[in-house]
Amino acid sequence: MFVVSSSQLGAQARHVANAIERMDGPRVRHYWDGEQRVGQAVTPLLEGLDIPAWDVWMLYAPGTTWGDGVAPAPDWWEHQLNALWDRRPDRRLEADRFAAKAEELTRSPEP
Repeated sequence: MFVVSSSQLGAQARHVANAIERMDGPRVRHYWDGEQRVGQAVTPLLEGLDIPAWDVWMLYAPGTTWGDGVAPAPDWWEHQLNALWDRRPDRRLEADRFAAKAEELTRSPEP
């Protein structure tokens, strides 16, 4: 799992310590993206969003790679964004649904 924290709402790298404690484990990697590069890269993949993405939860099948700064389309995504609240209510974050989608992907054979 990759957790990317960024600078929306004035956040700074020092503010993410609490998140690191809550999402930890041998397969978890944390990154700080103060320039919002990841958010900018995935924005085109989220229909209707015109700001750098944040509070977005994305799932990728095993074996998916990012190349040359181009973000691949996620196999599933959900959000907690006011900017998408009315436009994509079908993708509002629902923990149980998201967990089920993640489990489906881990059971799927690699491409």
